[in-house]
Amino acid sequence: MKKSAIVASFVAVMFVVLPATAQAGAESRCKSCHAFSDKNKVGPGLKGVYGSKAGTHAGYKYKFTKYMKGDPWVWDEAHLRSWILDSKKAVKEFTGNPKAKTKMGSQHVKGKKADEIIAFLKGLK
Repeated sequence: MKKSAIVASFVAVMFVVLPATAQAGAESRCKSCHAFSDKNKVGPGLKGVYGSKAGTHAGYKYKFTKYMKGDPWVWDEAHLRSWILDSKKAVKEFTGNPKAKTKMGSQHVKGKKADEIIAFLKGLK
C-alpha cells in the first residue's frame, strides 16, 4: 500500500512538473526578444499569436509585410515550425518573394524543443 502511494505521488508530481518545465524551456528561448502579452519588445508580443494572421500585431512594424503577395498566412503549427527552424528561409517561402526579409534571426529549433515552443505559444491566449 505504501509503494502504491509513493508511485501515485510521483506520477502526480510528474504531471505537474513536466508541463511547467516544457513551458519554462520555451519561455526562456523567446523572452529576450518577445513579451508574452500584448506588449512589444524587440519583437511583437506573442499573446494570441497562434491562429492569428502574420504581420498584424498592433503597434509593431514588420519588415516582411512589404514583401507579401496576397493575404498574410495564419500562424498555425506548420508555419510556426518552419519559422522557428529558419525564419530567414521561411519568410521567403511564406511571402512568395525571394527578397523578403525578417528582423528575426534563424533559431534552428526543431524536434522536441520545437514541439515545446509551439505548445507554449498555443497556450498564450
